[in-house]
Amino acid sequence: MGGGYGCIIMKIIQYMLIGAGIIPFVTGCVSSPVALAPVGPKAGGQVAAGAKGHLQVFSATEKSPAIASDDPTYFDLHTGYEIEDTSGKHLKYVANHMSNMDEWPDTVSLAEGAYTIEAEAAGYGTVMVTVVIAKGRTTTVHLDRNWQPPYGASTNTLVFLPDGEAVGWSTATAKAN
Repeated sequence: MGGGYGCIIMKIIQYMLIGAGIIPFVTGCVSSPVALAPVGPKAGGQVAAGAKGHLQVFSATEKSPAIASDDPTYFDLHTGYEIEDTSGKHLKYVANHMSNMDEWPDTVSLAEGAYTIEAEAAGYGTVMVTVVIAKGRTTTVHLDRNWQPPYGASTNTLVFLPDGEAVGWSTATAKAN
């Protein structure tokens, strides 16, 4: 009988370990994206003619497959993202690249106003960013960790990930113009 109890205890321990190993995966799937402060166009930036503004999101990148089986060339494609209005209504999915060789993010035309994007930030995961679109201006969000603000830019004019990485210009600076 003693061997039977030992086997049962081992099974219980085994199931507990399996359960403990699954918990991080399950909770990772249900965790909500990190919300960042609103990002707007750079103060003093170029103003183009037209009734709409533009959005460009340098989301996290992923390697594209080789173009041909014997071609060792890979491209860093920006991941797609979602655009919602301020009420949470889905407006558009942006693939964020035209082909498997296009390393430049798409530029999307939007009416003036505020929108929410849900995109991947390199080394950080999913983030939600409110973006402010101004007529004739381009709002750019940098989530690929390849952007450095100009030397001397005030931290009051920038929006950051929680780990301190700058992602764009604060909407407070856009209102100053």
